[in-house]
Amino acid sequence: MKNIRGGTHTTLTETAEQVVRILETIPGVEMISPGIITQSKSQSGKRRVTACFTNAGMELIISGQGIQKVAVHCNQDIAPHIFSALSIHKKLNNIAFKTREKKPGV
Repeated sequence: MKNIRGGTHTTLTETAEQVVRILETIPGVEMISPGIITQSKSQSGKRRVTACFTNAGMELIISGQGIQKVAVHCNQDIAPHIFSALSIHKKLNNIAFKTREKKPGV
């Protein structure tokens, strides 16, 4: 199991919990750090995961009933491979995936 920052008492939304369970099984993930949960302004309820690739790995913006950021610490070279493994996983087929860049100088 990967190191989850904050121990086991950090709250995850339903969608974020599904994604984190899959992330724990992917090799190359060093640490998973859940962020705060905010309310969605639109009540559409669509599940989305947006990956922002950073120098420390990637930050996932997970939206469903609420919005939560989850930082995934890994080597920046394998971060796109980890995200592609997430997007093709059969348990996450009801979630829309997209990416964007968030690096210094970009």
